[in-house]
Amino acid sequence: MPALPSRDVLCSRPWQLAVGGVLVAIAFAFHGALYELGRLWLTNADYSHGFLVVAFVAYLLWKRRDRFPATIARWPDPWGVPFFVVAGVVYVLADKFNIAREWLQAFAVMLALAGVVVMFCGRWKGLRWAWPAFLFLPMTFPLPYLVEQTVSLELREIATQGANFAFQTFGLPSYTEGNLIVIGETRLAVAEACSGLSMLLVFVALSTAVVFLYQSRPLLDRMFVLAAAVPIAVLCNIIRIVATGLIYHAGWTELGDAIVHDLFGWMMMPLALGFMWGVLKVLDWLVEPVDRLSTGDALGLPAKKPEPAR
Repeated sequence: MPALPSRDVLCSRPWQLAVGGVLVAIAFAFHGALYELGRLWLTNADYSHGFLVVAFVAYLLWKRRDRFPATIARWPDPWGVPFFVVAGVVYVLADKFNIAREWLQAFAVMLALAGVVVMFCGRWKGLRWAWPAFLFLPMTFPLPYLVEQTVSLELREIATQGANFAFQTFGLPSYTEGNLIVIGETRLAVAEACSGLSMLLVFVALSTAVVFLYQSRPLLDRMFVLAAAVPIAVLCNIIRIVATGLIYHAGWTELGDAIVHDLFGWMMMPLALGFMWGVLKVLDWLVEPVDRLSTGDALGLPAKKPEPAR
């Protein structure tokens, strides 16, 4: 089959019907995993960013449309079939052995979608266009239970000790009992919901999005932003706990119950974005772009003195 311009292929009715039919078949075959993902995003605060990530993935694919294959030689490409087979095997085995079932079944759905790209969008060239989408989608998958509990427990411990250190720095008589912070007569429990897991997942996804979209900055800057995502998320959660504890310790219990706890939860993301902006500004102050430097400056060599005019 001769290669055809991708615009002509995508606008053809047979191609649209074929892709639609395969997507309907995938939705039917993996409806259980899709239902669980939707329910998780709607009901679990730790994964409420799922719908936003899907919307961002759609935007990212549209933004990368210039990298879509210029021509498509054949469709449906049989190389997409192995992706469907592996996806089906993973889905069935995860359900049978119940090991990280939710995560593996969601991963199986992603494999099937990769098969659609290979089958209808120019094989490997299509994957080179769509690979960032398959990097973001796992950020919306439910973590395996053991991993989620371990990470949440560690985050609670870090938040508890960090907040207690802050209280003691402020001169307050605080100490910890497990995940309980005692400040005089005030007892502040760092519950599982206050572990910061939700903030961590959302902010890592957001930082990754910045890395992909902020192409005008050097790669080293973007990698630094990505590496800073975890400590920034942890720091913001500690600030939230400290602020809440100070309100309760001041005796404003009704204010804390009615407004402060939830309000500080909403303020965590703007605060984290402010820290990210600060990181970028510090990088601007510390690192001068190479294109503004002379070759000698970039290599660390002393500048040459201008030769006298003859």
